[in-house]
Amino acid sequence: MSLKTLLSPFSASQLTLALLLLAAHAAEAAAPANDRFSNATTITGTNVIVIGTNVGASKEGGEPAHAGDPGGSSVWWTWTAPGSGEVRISTDGSDFDTLLGVYTGTKVNSLSLVASNDDHGSLMTSSVRFQVAQGVQYYIAVDGYDDGSGSGVGSVTLTLLFFQGPIVRPANDNFTNRMALTGVSVTVTAANVMATREDNEPAHADVFGDTSVWFTWTAPITAAVRVSTEGSAFDTLLGIYSGTTLSDLIQIASGDDIDPLGGILTSAATFDVQAGQAIHIAVDGYDGAAGQIILRVEAVSTRLGGCKRLANGQFRFTLTGAAERYYDIQASGDLKLWGPVTRVFNTNGTVVITDPVASNLRLRFYRAMIVP
Repeated sequence: MSLKTLLSPFSASQLTLALLLLAAHAAEAAAPANDRFSNATTITGTNVIVIGTNVGASKEGGEPAHAGDPGGSSVWWTWTAPGSGEVRISTDGSDFDTLLGVYTGTKVNSLSLVASNDDHGSLMTSSVRFQVAQGVQYYIAVDGYDDGSGSGVGSVTLTLLFFQGPIVRPANDNFTNRMALTGVSVTVTAANVMATREDNEPAHADVFGDTSVWFTWTAPITAAVRVSTEGSAFDTLLGIYSGTTLSDLIQIASGDDIDPLGGILTSAATFDVQAGQAIHIAVDGYDGAAGQIILRVEAVSTRLGGCKRLANGQFRFTLTGAAERYYDIQASGDLKLWGPVTRVFNTNGTVVITDPVASNLRLRFYRAMIVP
């Protein structure tokens, strides 16, 4: 029997409807086995990489917006903690922009959020870390970022690493246990390995970190102060605050990379303090980086030196002072009347200044003042 004979009893509209229904049924049949929360794939082990897909997946009614994004193509896994400790889960290696959410609960419309993430570092994949309790069942959702293009689907690579407790964390992991620093000039060596981020903790330097430790310093003098992590073994973030609790902190200054183009990924910040003022310093790791910390707190004094008359008669000298601050340079012929020479931005603590007017003068005095 020919295809024409088989189709002849149907009108064109009926045939179109039948084909659409067949297509919809085929798409439904192609959904991943773990498309629904109730069909979450079980993960066993403590160091696991699983491969999956969210192509053809959908979102259920009442399902959370993972990492705060509507998504629309989620798939589910479940893992039960074999002991108490810490877990790190990532979608690194997936070939699309992922969303990641981890929950506890038994129904998709009444889950309790444990951790979530959209992008981490410079990647569009996702990563979370959190403490777990033995015997607790955790549900892991991987969704695709909804940018309106329908591109949030593809191959999923899910990595789970479990660290058995008890876990030794830095003594100054939490804000309430800040390490006290004393003196006008201070250098301390510490570490942020296995440090954690607290609830309501600010994003230091407005960048995602996950391994912060805390210090506190009460200024013994009124001065410009420079805080830096130069010499630390990882890509640091730096936050400087006033306040008494984690929830009422006010940012004074912050720093990320000192020279990203030059590969200097440690941090520095310069700011003014009053004698007796308490400041709180957070050192975090970019995207969860960790290692040895070298933290320096030092009062910055402004000096002019390295004076030299050039062959063309111009006068050159060096300003040493607070990094990342503007300075007004003024000159005088009699130490009474002062006039402007230039305004400079002191990028890294030292800047060379040339005064072209000095070529016509026998005597010239200079002074530098930090711009408030």
